[in-house]
Order: sequence, then C-alpha cells, then structure tokens
Amino acid sequence: MQSDIPLATPETALPTEATSAETVYASPGVTTTRKIGTGIFLALVAAFTIFVAVEQGANVLVSTIIGALFIGGFIAYLKIVAPPPFRIIFTQAGLRREEQGMEQVEIAWPNVVKVKEDRFPNGLPISVAIFKRVGTKGLHRAFIVYRDDLPGFEDFLADLKRRVPNETRWVVDIVHE
Repeated sequence: MQSDIPLATPETALPTEATSAETVYASPGVTTTRKIGTGIFLALVAAFTIFVAVEQGANVLVSTIIGALFIGGFIAYLKIVAPPPFRIIFTQAGLRREEQGMEQVEIAWPNVVKVKEDRFPNGLPISVAIFKRVGTKGLHRAFIVYRDDLPGFEDFLADLKRRVPNETRWVVDIVHE
C-alpha cells in the first residue's frame, strides 16, 4: 500500500537558521555488546558441534575440522552482512553519507527527487530510501537507512522531512500486511 504524503508545511518547517546548521547522524556499526554476544554464541556452537561429532563416533580431529569450517563460514557471513559505521550529514546545501571503506555520497537538496519510507502497519518506520536525480529525467536510489542501523532514527526522519524541498515526492509503503 503506497501513499504520497505532503512534506514540510509552513507550520512544520524549521526556521532558516535551524536548517542551515550542520547536523550529523552517526551509526556505530556493530556494537561491542553484539560482538561479545556473537563471540559467546560462536563458542557455544563450536562446543556443541564438537560434542555432536564425538558423540556420533567421529574422532576429535574430524570434529574440530568440521567445527572450524562451520564457524569460519559463519564469521565470513557476519562480515558480509554486518553494517559498517557510517555518518549522514545534513548541511544547508544538501546531505552527505560517509561510510567506512566506501565512496562518499553527496546530494544537493534540489537533486533529492524522491524519499521512500517503509513502515509497519502500526505506523512504526522501518527504513527510508533516498533517491537522487540522474541526468535530466533519471532517478537513482542513492542509499537506504534502516531503523536498526541508526540510533535516533525518528529524529533523523523528522529532520529529513523538514529539510527536503516541498516538491520532493515522499512515498510511504506499509509492509508486512
């Protein structure tokens, strides 16, 4: 279900001096608590794998190799899907996303053509995708930000709504209906 909603109205828009200030939203990436929890989980999985292999009659060397392969594959998977630290900076001229190990994405406010917000049926926002103008008529998704990856996601969303130009399309998708 999609709906276009109007953006900043004169009543909700920030005064010029408030939107001219640079605002930074930072994501820590994977937190230390999650890293420690994952390490404990992997140790338990390794012990369980070795126990099952020994219980089924495999010798300790075979069970250790099986456990090491399983855990190595799981760690590689986590490296691929783990969110890297990033920063999104709102300035008077536009927005910029800086991500560790990636090229910086910078978009001037007039080039933000569409914002797509995904929400649960209860109204809780899940993610926001920002689309930029490519060429004269083209549209390209510049980046997407997920609720779990950015502390203060609601503040980020409200600030984005205040800063994008009024002619920018804001699409709300209700997901998981």
